[in-house]
Amino acid sequence: MFPFLSDLDEFFCKTFANYDKLCGLDGYKPPVMQATKTDEFGRTVSYTLPMSEMALSKQEKKETLLVALKEKICDVEFSFPVCHLGVFAQIGQAFSKKSFRRAWRKFCEGKRLKQEDVLAQINVSKSTYLEIIKGRALPCKSLVYSFALAFGASVEETLQLLSACDYGFDFTKEREVVVYYLLHQRVYNREMMKAALKEYKVRNLYLREENA
Repeated sequence: MFPFLSDLDEFFCKTFANYDKLCGLDGYKPPVMQATKTDEFGRTVSYTLPMSEMALSKQEKKETLLVALKEKICDVEFSFPVCHLGVFAQIGQAFSKKSFRRAWRKFCEGKRLKQEDVLAQINVSKSTYLEIIKGRALPCKSLVYSFALAFGASVEETLQLLSACDYGFDFTKEREVVVYYLLHQRVYNREMMKAALKEYKVRNLYLREENA
């Protein structure tokens, strides 16, 4: 077991924001979200605590609850690798300064990536990849995450790629918390990534096996 997985667990407990799922765990104690205080005029006023008070990290038995949550994780996230664009959307991709094809080209230039480098690490066909770089299709979110993990993207670079497709991180999903952690902590070692993804049962990414 890699030592960093305990740090991942801590981050997950603080960040995972699917509070409906947390409340469904046996032993989870929902906090009292309403509180009172005395204002500057001596009046008693009520206020609502931030939703972060419901985080797993606030629970006394967070380790036990995390184990129970991991047992229930079932990553059924699936999508086709790309979403094909209509004619007008393709025209938009050709001229927009914020299009994915431009953002991806800039990223590849910065990393000195060639087409063969991408296809060696990402499990999509050459024809599918060409549709993306020609602006005929947009990658699904899982494919964007795969690009980011495979080629050492920073969180900021990943956000730019996501934004170009009108995506964003969703911390109500276990897989996205894990992916964010790997990018934020710059965990790009393939074996370490595999261990983290396996720990939280993250599937359906497009990372090609190294020996493939």
